[in-house]
Amino acid sequence: MSIRNQIGAVLVVAVGTLCAAQMASADHHVKSGTYEFVASFVTDYTVVEQSEQTVIGGPGIGTVTIVKSSGGPWAEGSSGTNVFVVHIKKSDAGMDLEASGASTDSSGDKWFFVAKRTAGDTAVGGGGTGHQQITGGTGKYEGVSGTCEYTVDFLVDNRVTALGTCQWQRD
Repeated sequence: MSIRNQIGAVLVVAVGTLCAAQMASADHHVKSGTYEFVASFVTDYTVVEQSEQTVIGGPGIGTVTIVKSSGGPWAEGSSGTNVFVVHIKKSDAGMDLEASGASTDSSGDKWFFVAKRTAGDTAVGGGGTGHQQITGGTGKYEGVSGTCEYTVDFLVDNRVTALGTCQWQRD
């Protein structure tokens, strides 16, 4: 290869790298957007029966995949792990569920959430809709907040699936 072709090839690679880096940097600084996710996890809940209510608590662990994104830190097609701790009170008056957790993407960055639900059930075949707050994060998720609406389905063997739609903004 001639020196002219070598210099041309180096320039093409350098310009392409610069453009890709600027696109990634620009995406990191997007101020707001939306994303949709699908999650699957396994729970290990403990159930305590009391006279007027049932209290359920324990961990959940699984995966989350971003299936649609308008941009920003949640990249379409990206996946990560989820871990959370849930506390549920069930009585004749209904259900009060709250789960605090963190999702970690493949680069090690985390976003934090608190999910709440008052509708549905936690038994096999049950589920329901709820709301989730995005409460910050690390790395590319630092300074983000937002809300999600989600639907869960409880399956056999302590397995759960969830679908959600989120809106987020960066401070």
